[in-house]
Amino acid sequence: MQFTTFQLLASGLLLFGASTALAQSGFADSCDDYYVTGTMLYANCLNDNDSAYYATEVDLNYCLANDGGSLICEYGGSYSYSCSDCGLASGTYFECDCQDGSGTGIDLNNCVGNSNGGLYC
Repeated sequence: MQFTTFQLLASGLLLFGASTALAQSGFADSCDDYYVTGTMLYANCLNDNDSAYYATEVDLNYCLANDGGSLICEYGGSYSYSCSDCGLASGTYFECDCQDGSGTGIDLNNCVGNSNGGLYC
């Protein structure tokens, strides 16, 4: 069986991309009334068949890290140990003042998803 270069690259991305990727899709399309208190993101999210909303939460310390003063999506990143004054600035855009940098922000939709009514990173 022969494979094209594209097929090999695509399969490699699938194998190796999963280790660095967090949420497969953003939570905002299927969640409402989201807000952040401390390190916790709270939302009401639809289940897979869109029949019910569930109150759910995720600790953003499990989803974000401070990488040289910039917030990045990283599972188990514990951003809050080196960032302060954090909160939602607009929509799903989350901002902090982090050590080794000035103010930094990230779109939580890139780091947090909804799986059957539950938030996850």
